[in-house]
Amino acid sequence: MQTGINTWPSKICGTFAAGALIAMLAACGSDDAAIDVGDGTVAVDVTELEGAVDSVVDDVVDEADANAADLAQTLRDNGLDSAAGIVEQIDFAELVGDGEFTFLAPNDEAFTTLSADDMADLLSDPNQILETLRNHSLDGTRTAADLMTATSVDTRSGESLVVTVDDDTVMIGDVAVVTTDIEVGGGLIHVVDGFLLPS
Repeated sequence: MQTGINTWPSKICGTFAAGALIAMLAACGSDDAAIDVGDGTVAVDVTELEGAVDSVVDDVVDEADANAADLAQTLRDNGLDSAAGIVEQIDFAELVGDGEFTFLAPNDEAFTTLSADDMADLLSDPNQILETLRNHSLDGTRTAADLMTATSVDTRSGESLVVTVDDDTVMIGDVAVVTTDIEVGGGLIHVVDGFLLPS
């Protein structure tokens, strides 16, 4: 499953390079400049280049915002309002990285399993929210069939969680996977019945 989410890091790198070029040319105090490219020179309109860079930056930001909104809406469409609410509080790119992903979304019942202190800690600190959700995120798309044959999975927070199968129930750490293979732009969602709190 390939989506636009995979292209934003390369766009950002190109944007930074172009931005550096703009800064260098602007330092010359002119809207026009010539760049030596080895075999000759190329005339550059700095104002036009600035507009192109701004456009790419806007596109990258819009794409990340659209992917975050897509994930939140897909969670809501599947009855996962609480997970959608906390996903909207964090930076989508920091959650899933720059490629395909698998998100282990805690169902609404999972929120009732947290102690009052854990819930307060989670909801009061955006960094804690992000780190907890990164423990629910895997690089690449891992289908239900993939999980059935896995012995462990590595989360984006760096933890390795044991995967076991009891009859047809997949356990990741100490939570059960209750719904599988919900497609979302750039990845898959599996619903779990608890939280995988970072150690």
